[in-house]
Amino acid sequence: MAKRFTDTMKWNEDWFLELSISNKLFWIYVCDNCDHAGIYKLNKRMFELLIGNKIDTNEFLNTINAEKDRIILLDNGKWYITKFIEFQYGSTLNPNNRVHKSILKLLNDNNIQFEQQEVVKLDQPKSLTETKPRTIDEVQAYFLEKGSNKKEGDKFYYFYESKGWKVGKESMKNWKMAASGWISRNKKDLPDSDYLGGQLKAMRR
Repeated sequence: MAKRFTDTMKWNEDWFLELSISNKLFWIYVCDNCDHAGIYKLNKRMFELLIGNKIDTNEFLNTINAEKDRIILLDNGKWYITKFIEFQYGSTLNPNNRVHKSILKLLNDNNIQFEQQEVVKLDQPKSLTETKPRTIDEVQAYFLEKGSNKKEGDKFYYFYESKGWKVGKESMKNWKMAASGWISRNKKDLPDSDYLGGQLKAMRR
């Protein structure tokens, strides 16, 4: 179930107090049943079933918007609560935020222009993997982490540095994967440490 802030101050405002009981309930119903961008698809029949009374939507809109535009009727027939986004999320929407991004999409899909006080730039897409190491120290640390040694790390670094960090004619896509393969291949050429340990123990008996 979606959760959102509710304006408790409406109970002290004349415009709300002067509404009929049905219109008060309908305002609350619309605010609770709009999407997270403040856009509501009219479902008059459901509301009337819930309260057991009829609602005149034209009279409701005229009354609600008497002082200022609280609800805008969109070209597609949907309603837009003008101050909903600002009340729920503030005056600025950040396209780098997952929720804000989906709100901006809904606004765009419904041809709604949202004026925010501050323009937030989109983050530049970041590569999920590093194509090459920043320093030789980073390579040495990675080789030690994987159970190898600095000497092998140096060999790996200078080998691919001399090739411009390319594998064949293609640029390396992930140096850590290449390093793991390097380490794995070198381990195959080394005597098994458990086997050597067993042989040494046998010789000491």
